[in-house]
Amino acid sequence: MESTTPIDRRTQEQLSGTKLRIAEAALETLKTKGFAAASAREIAAAGAFNQALIFYHFGSIEKLLLAALELVSARRMGAYRGMFEQTQSLPELASLAREIYADDLKNGYVTVLGEMVAAGVSHAGLGAEVVACLQPWVDMVERKLRELLAGSLFESMVPPRDVAFAVIALYLGIDMLSHLEGNRARAESLLDLGVRLSPLVGALLPSQRAKRSR
Repeated sequence: MESTTPIDRRTQEQLSGTKLRIAEAALETLKTKGFAAASAREIAAAGAFNQALIFYHFGSIEKLLLAALELVSARRMGAYRGMFEQTQSLPELASLAREIYADDLKNGYVTVLGEMVAAGVSHAGLGAEVVACLQPWVDMVERKLRELLAGSLFESMVPPRDVAFAVIALYLGIDMLSHLEGNRARAESLLDLGVRLSPLVGALLPSQRAKRSR
């Protein structure tokens, strides 16, 4: 099972040793079999350990699957936060979003996110936890939007928090629909469209015009 990208300190403290091994098995099960089939038996088989360890370390399958989602989020954040914070234009952001999607698809993270978001709709307690896990991404997008919109006409017109939420929701929605359709071409086409249109939108921002005139 893959485990490459560094995870943040909080997640590393919570998931290490046996707990990390169990979370990795849960992650692999979500990728290959989905939420509905992620039973203790399937997860234990994926990790080659006794299923009693799941309940000893996590208490329930639901808590384990949330830990797997946090592991995915922490790895994605560790891989992309630096690049995201260094972007200085909408075209750079659009290209990075395209790169993140490709990497998520390659590593199976798109499937994990889609499975957990879909499960959160029908499982009352799970939904709030899934949303909480996504909040760091909303926060990061919001900070970048405030930075890019500063000094522009849009600064007073566009609520960065709402737009950041919409960006994350759109990303997840596109993924879930393309997953149901069984074809990623439409999602990739929309992301490519964003890359092509971003220079036009970026031209309306004073900060972007200033960068080009230097």
